[in-house]
Amino acid sequence: PPSTAPTADPSRGPSSARARACACAALGAMVMTTPKRRCSMSTGASNRGKRAARAKQQRSGFVVPEADAVDIRAMRNAVHQFGLVGGEYDSKEDRLQQLLDRLPADAGATLILAGPSSAGAVGAAIDRCRRKAMAANAREKAERYKAVASLAQGGDLSAEHLEKWTCGRCTLSNAGLLDACQSCGGRRGAFPKVTVAVVDGRSESRGPQWEAASCQLVINYDFPRSGADYTRRLSALHPSAAKLTALPRVCYTFVKESELKSSANREVVILLRSTRLHVDDSKAAEFDSALELIEDTGEGDEGDDGDEEEGGEDEDDEEECDCAHCRGSIIGSTSYHPLLPVPGVQLEATSGVEVVRIPLRALEDFDKAVPFIAPRLPGHAATLICLHCLNVHTPWDGWEQYFAPPGFRGTLRVVLVLADGVSWHEYPDSALLGCGGSSWVDILDMDSMDRTDMLLERLVDHEAALLNGESERIVLMGMSQGGGQSMLRFLRSPLRLGGWIGSVCHVPTAPHTPRSRDPLIAAGRPSVNRDAPVRLLAGECDSVFPTGLVLRDAARLRNVGGFTNVEVEVRKRLAHEGPLEEPKPRKGGMSASAKRDRSRSPRRVSPKKASPKKASPNKAAFLRSGSSKDFEAALLPRSKSFIKAERRVPELIFLQKHLPDMVDLSARDSPEAC
Repeated sequence: PPSTAPTADPSRGPSSARARACACAALGAMVMTTPKRRCSMSTGASNRGKRAARAKQQRSGFVVPEADAVDIRAMRNAVHQFGLVGGEYDSKEDRLQQLLDRLPADAGATLILAGPSSAGAVGAAIDRCRRKAMAANAREKAERYKAVASLAQGGDLSAEHLEKWTCGRCTLSNAGLLDACQSCGGRRGAFPKVTVAVVDGRSESRGPQWEAASCQLVINYDFPRSGADYTRRLSALHPSAAKLTALPRVCYTFVKESELKSSANREVVILLRSTRLHVDDSKAAEFDSALELIEDTGEGDEGDDGDEEEGGEDEDDEEECDCAHCRGSIIGSTSYHPLLPVPGVQLEATSGVEVVRIPLRALEDFDKAVPFIAPRLPGHAATLICLHCLNVHTPWDGWEQYFAPPGFRGTLRVVLVLADGVSWHEYPDSALLGCGGSSWVDILDMDSMDRTDMLLERLVDHEAALLNGESERIVLMGMSQGGGQSMLRFLRSPLRLGGWIGSVCHVPTAPHTPRSRDPLIAAGRPSVNRDAPVRLLAGECDSVFPTGLVLRDAARLRNVGGFTNVEVEVRKRLAHEGPLEEPKPRKGGMSASAKRDRSRSPRRVSPKKASPKKASPNKAAFLRSGSSKDFEAALLPRSKSFIKAERRVPELIFLQKHLPDMVDLSARDSPEAC
């Protein structure tokens, strides 16, 4: 059987030819039962298909080839991420430059493993990045010398210079010309420790060319020669726990498209799939993000190419958004949605959700769009500025009523911004748009994010003026790609905001952004929102932004950014595209756990035994004009709609939970003045 396929022990050198042959034969059986690999602009359908195929394999009794216990332990204690390079993607040199520019100074030591022919290019890239960091540090130090000289002559230090002397880790001011912080020891402009080790086929027999347990990050510049070589390289990682949020053990591997069909890649896939069976759901999502990128079946490639040639024009049309807002070429629109009825609660005539839709391009000439998005109802209680996910302009169409929390009686203004091209910014690592995810680094393009952020700043200023300057009644919200873009505006906002709410997204900070452009340590960054609520919904089964990535970014938001009110909710069975379906009960009847849950659930009380004294205020008011049966009949449609909303738009239910703690939702009677 496949489970008895011999595997190599990394301590005994390279695997034998018989072991490799058995592993490839076992993988051949596995490949025949896996779904066909697809790369599209939308990850939801492909990810759901792969999960369904894996579930079908488990039901059919398919056994994944097991690796050695030593290999599984080494794989389980590290974070694995792969990046496609070469061809239509970035070259190896450019990708390495992107990673080195984004390594935080406190990320620990980094080891780059490269072949003899690549060692020269790797060393040159490291020298370029180090010289760039040293030049930036020298310019900053010259400015500090100049400021201190003017201070000695009786001049005053500006707020800009004081912000440049602020420690990003402990948020305390440093003194004078010290390069190191007196409080935490962090150094300004420090370049992380990076070393290079040359590996080749003969180095396996001579032993490793690096010191064991010496680094926190391993970068495989050249793909390992086998699965045993991959696990052998993991010995360079520091033996700290993999779940530490500050310093994770990371192995980042460059992969060419031609290497996806190699025997070495197949052996690495076996390691990932076998280790996935021995981890929890959150860690399994990290392995899914890697498998979705490098797992290649080798079937149907020619047929897919033919389909692409025949339907190339149709695919281009599918990538363009065909929603009503894009087809109409609107400058701005406003719609009104009444609140959900609550039994026993009398709503006001002007109560409801006022939804404004405005394309991002309309903010470039904002004066023309202002009349189209002017508030129709005076005295709205708060304003929500929401950014959608990638490739979908309408994730909340039909669910506008759920922006308002239960019991809300006033008017809530919701501004839905529509991104140009259905994307808020560009992606240097374009391979992740089609499949896979980011277990450690999501390489962001800060130039395109800055352009979007500049336009969003105009919108925030306009909405604050509508609220008579009460900007603390504005809450920013975003989902997936829109969550990171809205978080960038929250971090840079000089106005006091009510808070930020995000779903299945991460914080735009290092290592996703370059060190020099990290909003948490940028010079002159505002600190007015450091105590504002930050609430993030993460999915335990999210393979695009796994839980470990989200928790590490949240920890950096607290430790480096100084934010004191950050909470992350990890929801079970929540994937990036939405909640997963509950497993169906077995044909033999309910499972033991389901029977226990049913026995613990409270029994329904007869209406005759219900007492108005123990009823809720809403129910007691309703009972005065009717019976409890009428109350349950009126409440049943609302409860059913909420159950459906939890499955379709869980981020809006998450918003309803935290919005009342961020802003005062009492109705405002005074009209706004812009």
